[in-house]
Amino acid sequence: MPHYKKAIIALDGHSSKIEDTRIQHNVEYALASLHIPYVIYEPHTRGLKKLQQDMNEEGVLYILNDSFQFHLCDQPNILISRSPQWVQSTPKPNTIGVFTQQMVAVDASQMVACIARNTPVRQHHNLLAATNYILTNEFFSGDTNQMARNGLAMMSWNRLIQEDMHTAVLCHTSEGLPFVNQMLSEALTQCKHPDDIVILLNRDICLVPQATSIIRTYMDLHNYSAVYAQRVDVVTNGLLDFSSIADKQEYEGVDLFAFRPDAPVLEEILPVDLYLARAAWDSFWAYKIKNKLPYKIAYHQAHDSEWQSEKGNDGNRWNYTQISLHRKESDLGVEYYEKYFKGRK
Repeated sequence: MPHYKKAIIALDGHSSKIEDTRIQHNVEYALASLHIPYVIYEPHTRGLKKLQQDMNEEGVLYILNDSFQFHLCDQPNILISRSPQWVQSTPKPNTIGVFTQQMVAVDASQMVACIARNTPVRQHHNLLAATNYILTNEFFSGDTNQMARNGLAMMSWNRLIQEDMHTAVLCHTSEGLPFVNQMLSEALTQCKHPDDIVILLNRDICLVPQATSIIRTYMDLHNYSAVYAQRVDVVTNGLLDFSSIADKQEYEGVDLFAFRPDAPVLEEILPVDLYLARAAWDSFWAYKIKNKLPYKIAYHQAHDSEWQSEKGNDGNRWNYTQISLHRKESDLGVEYYEKYFKGRK
């Protein structure tokens, strides 16, 4: 546990203005949970030298929004920024936590964890050169409901790209159902930078505009090279925002996976041929990755799933068999796959 004599909360900067009152409330809650006394920094007109001194007291943790105070601070700090990558400052070696405003507004627990851990966040190689690749399988469906769901998903990605210009969409094409490992292998060849991230998701999964910034920020916060996220099922014909789904219940399956090109877990999942849109591949990947994104960033129009019908049985059976062949004796959850397989035709 870190031993800070106090924390200074300075969230008044205008270049990354904070208007959501929940943010300061959750910051104060996090500090109080760890019994760290804090003061709210009062702006003044006593000059730059005084401001620099105030931002560099020994034994103090600084909670700062992405403004001038952050650039003056050489003491341990937590950075709270806006969502678009191109307006985010790069975390410094003395930054122990990094969050978007939306992340702090809905959850204090991650800030509690990062203060308790008290470890510098992942340092960027060059964030402006990094790309987020949204990877999906492109196919033509004669089902009008499927076409509508796919169209809404694409609209959500296009809106995201307008906010995050460092994002691109990769469409994998195949005859019949693709193998998810082959999709991912193909996409990873597009990565030219160590800060790149590949985000694999089903074709009808919609993303909130802040999705890529939250994925990247969370992975930087914990120095994760791979994470997964669950969706929420909704009834909607329009696009939704982060705040619209923050309190919705998550669907038990997994529909989104994010990887850096150097993720060690790739060695375990890339050799395993598993069908997209059939049972268990998502559970297998999630078990191997282990790091779940605690923020709701993906949504989906609920519908009957083909993998749960007679049509999906052959693909389901293939996936169960491949998982059994590639499991390790130390793997947990193996019984889940065996029982699930025995319970189906």
